[in-house]
Amino acid sequence: MFGLGGGLFTFAALFYFVADYEHMTGWKWALASIAVTLTINQLFPASFIFVLPAQFGLFLVMWWAHLKNQAQRDVERDQRQKDSVRERQQRVSRAREETAANTDFVAQEREREAAAAAALKERQERVRLAREQREREERDMGKGTGT
Repeated sequence: MFGLGGGLFTFAALFYFVADYEHMTGWKWALASIAVTLTINQLFPASFIFVLPAQFGLFLVMWWAHLKNQAQRDVERDQRQKDSVRERQQRVSRAREETAANTDFVAQEREREAAAAAALKERQERVRLAREQREREERDMGKGTGT
């Protein structure tokens, strides 16, 4: 039928491409297929009919490994998603804290500016009052000496 070489490499190629398609290491499954075929041929010489159930058994093992691998990838993907969400939340929290700190700084700066403006206004008022007082005194002195 296939002969030893034809069946050997046919199943090996089949397992390689299926494993590669399923994101598993294809060469390992190809080697496993070769090992199964050689073992069956050594145990039952010229009995190709036993190779088919053995390859089917290997396929079932591969299917089970694929399901296990897929479940592991799903768990890892979920964990990466959770990590990503947590990282985004941390970035948002840091941004909010920085914004609050900047807002506090701006508020403090505005308070300082308001206090400085109030102090300036108070000094200007005192200078105005002192000037008016001095002008009144000068007028009073001028009236007192002029009369």
